[in-house]
Amino acid sequence: MKVSLTWLAIATAVASLLFDANASAGVPYSFSDHPSQDGRCIGDQGVGEIDRSEKTCLAQVGELAQRVGPGLQLKFRNGTTRIYLNEEAKCQSDDADGCVKYQLTGYFPEHDLILIEVDYWEGASWLLVRADTGDDIAIVAPPHYSPDRRWLVSVASSVGPAGPPNGMDIVPSVSNPSLTEWHYRTPDDGQWLYEFAGWEGNTRVKLLASSLSGPRVSSSVERRNGEWHLREPR
Repeated sequence: MKVSLTWLAIATAVASLLFDANASAGVPYSFSDHPSQDGRCIGDQGVGEIDRSEKTCLAQVGELAQRVGPGLQLKFRNGTTRIYLNEEAKCQSDDADGCVKYQLTGYFPEHDLILIEVDYWEGASWLLVRADTGDDIAIVAPPHYSPDRRWLVSVASSVGPAGPPNGMDIVPSVSNPSLTEWHYRTPDDGQWLYEFAGWEGNTRVKLLASSLSGPRVSSSVERRNGEWHLREPR
């Protein structure tokens, strides 16, 4: 079957699939009960993960980013430039393999971090980009600041191919060799899917864990001896 959806139709389809798969969340355009509002650009009226506005972000970041046709062009503080190019032609192919679209969907001015949403034919992910160097980090959802704003945590889970990758990421808000990133991806045979439930202090992320065999239970990721550790439900 020939793929002929426009990018608007793709975005709408992804949003619909995410929302339908997680209707219990109760927040439009969200796959979580607690979608992050951190980094949402000035003037953005959305509340979910996938209704963030590129237009408001472009207006806020100024020369850092601009939309150049099918490309999102970023100009970093060190003078280098990178273009994240939408693969629109691949989205018109028979199987849409390699179909991808990049959108600027967040900015953290305190730490000069840019958030890019990456939309695929099925599903989405995000990139957190350091505006000074252009270093980018793959994360599973728009992140939440810790109370001291030293850390950013992303948590996501969904059923089926339409959602984000299942897992978690904890990233320091500033680049510091002594503060290492932590990434977790739920294995294919993993029993638990996790949802962000809040920070408890600056070294413990509260989680809700769910499985097909029972109700949601509490879990957490905790920082001990300079490292993050997942406490799986028992």
